[in-house]
Amino acid sequence: MANEIAIPLLPCRSIDEMADFYTMLGFRRAYYQVRPNPYVLLKREDLQLGFFGMPEAFKPEDSYGTCVIVVPDTGELFEAFAAGIRAAHGKLLVSGIPRMTRPRRRK
Repeated sequence: MANEIAIPLLPCRSIDEMADFYTMLGFRRAYYQVRPNPYVLLKREDLQLGFFGMPEAFKPEDSYGTCVIVVPDTGELFEAFAAGIRAAHGKLLVSGIPRMTRPRRRK
């Protein structure tokens, strides 16, 4: 088969906070629902990420939710994300939450 798409569904406390964060990184909100279950789908070019809300039950510090995104140039994507963070916060956030660190150069 060809042209399959898998969209990770990741837990979060607030779909609105997720939407705000990923919008800052250049994603757009492609789908949003509050009922019967909180869910938001965010897209940026060919990337799609889905988040479902678990307001009371979800503890981010205990979560193993993970999504690996493979890109040809991490530096280019880092710069795009960093520009969005700088535009929203006036600087790159390197500690606390949210934060982003520069990718390591491969030898």
